[in-house]
Order: sequence, then C-alpha cells, then structure tokens
Amino acid sequence: MMNSLKPLLFALLALIVLLLSVALVVGERPFAIPAVLLIGGVWGGLLWRNGRQPPSWPMLLLLLLTALANVPLPGFPTPVPLLWRYLAAIGLLLLWDLSRFNHRLQDLPDEAAARPLILAHLRRLGGLVALALIALAVQQTLPLAFNFDLALISGLLLIFGLNALLRRLQTEPT
Repeated sequence: MMNSLKPLLFALLALIVLLLSVALVVGERPFAIPAVLLIGGVWGGLLWRNGRQPPSWPMLLLLLLTALANVPLPGFPTPVPLLWRYLAAIGLLLLWDLSRFNHRLQDLPDEAAARPLILAHLRRLGGLVALALIALAVQQTLPLAFNFDLALISGLLLIFGLNALLRRLQTEPT
C-alpha cells in the first residue's frame, strides 16, 4: 500500500527542484542550485525507503532557502522572482502533506479501501492549491504590498514556536 502515491511524490519533488533551480537561475543566484539538488536528493532518498515517517526537515530547509533567495547579497542584487518562489513553496507544502498522507495509508488493508481516501484528500488539496493560485493572481494584478519572504519566515518561526510549545505541554505533568 505504501507505493500508491510514490510516483506522484517523486514527480512533485522533481518539479519543486526544477522550479527552485529556475528561480535561482532567473534571480542570478546559481550558486544555491547545488544546495537545492542536494536537499532534493536526500528527500528523494528518504521517500524511497520504506518504514518510518519521512522527516520534515528537508521541506523546512527548502522553504528557508526559498525565503532567503530574496535577501540582497553583494554581487547578486537581483531577487528571485515571486512567481517561482511562490509556486515552489506551494509544491513543497503539497509534497510534505502527501508524503505524510502516504505514510498513513500503509495502515489500510487493501487498495480498494485507500482509493476513496486518496481521491478525497486530492480533491481537498486541489481546492487549496486553486485558492493559493487565485491569491497569487490577485497579488500580481492588484497594487498590493506583500512581502512574501517575511511572511514565509514568520510562518516558519510560528510553526517552530507552536511545535516547541506543544512538546513542552505534552511533557509537563498536569
């Protein structure tokens, strides 16, 4: 059962690596492409093996790299275009969600039981992606000031903070 979504996961990982690589080439920051390829390769290796649930750190590293791609560097003043970074971030979150969902599918007894769950999950994810793309289109057409990188880094800090708080609350005796 574990292999039901693996081809989709690998295709999505390849698309993310391609999107981030294109973003870094367009943003004139090709020196970061080996880091993207290395993290993508490690994540692919972790997806390939069966067993434990895939860790979240490859997704967080690629999201952080995506957010930091806009930091002005000496000799590399061109920021990476928002469209490529936004699409890569959406893909990263999709891959993370689908890999965790794929791990949960291994508890199901057969393929017939998994098919309706997979279709329902993909429909919900498709709706979220459609909303994210609509938000991107609106942001591109309206003169709104939105700092994608600051929002992404703030979101990552919020995730880490909430995770630390939840772990602390679980370990403290009541």
